[in-house]
Amino acid sequence: MELGLEHLNLLPKMFQLVETMHEELKTMQAKRWLNVKELAEYLGYSKDRIYKIKDEYLLEGIHFHNKTGKILFDRVAIDSWVVGKETDETHKSRRQIVDHVLSSISSVSPKS
Repeated sequence: MELGLEHLNLLPKMFQLVETMHEELKTMQAKRWLNVKELAEYLGYSKDRIYKIKDEYLLEGIHFHNKTGKILFDRVAIDSWVVGKETDETHKSRRQIVDHVLSSISSVSPKS
């Protein structure tokens, strides 16, 4: 690739962009706990899609933690989920266990 002298004035801006990208990558690689916005950027999804995925597929305590109203996602668990280490069957069985426990709790009436 040849750069003519007329493009030399773009070098400082290009350097700044590369430096910014480097810092963002370094931060994302080092940071384990991500909020919704950071996870959306990390996965390339919208924040709305992250909330939908959380409600449909992810389990609290395994993929994320809710700390005083703030949802924090475990990047390591999310990475495993994305590459398929947790299969749909594993997810379904965990979800079934949770549903079963909740239904058994709600069906037990307190004794007087």
